Amino acid sequence: MNRGQLIAAVTAETGLPRAQIEATLTSTLSQVQGAVASGDKVQLPGFGTFEPRERGARTARNPATGAELQLAATRAVGFKVGTTFKREVADSVTTTTKAAPKKAAAKKTPAKKTPAKAAPSKSAAAKKATRK
Repeated sequence: MNRGQLIAAVTAETGLPRAQIEATLTSTLSQVQGAVASGDKVQLPGFGTFEPRERGARTARNPATGAELQLAATRAVGFKVGTTFKREVADSVTTTTKAAPKKAAAKKTPAKKTPAKAAPSKSAAAKKATRK
């Protein structure tokens, strides 16, 4: 689902004007981004938590050349999924897998060894030449 599809779904569910939903979503995302950028943690109960995470300086390696690179310390955004959201996703997976009947596991039999084919003694052209 992309941003446009999300706005359309919320519009259909709430009956509010599309412009109002779009403005609300834009403002909400802007506030979350601003809070995390300033170092705050944003908790949305049941959905998840956005937080800034510190990454220390480290040495990396260029896979193409093998040369070592020094990477500076940086901050990144971390997201931890909320319990309610996690359960909903897990339940949706188990309901779709329960719908399909399970097949009994087939017994594996060892593969039969086939004898190697003998190499032809003479080529077809050589056989014709000897017959004449």
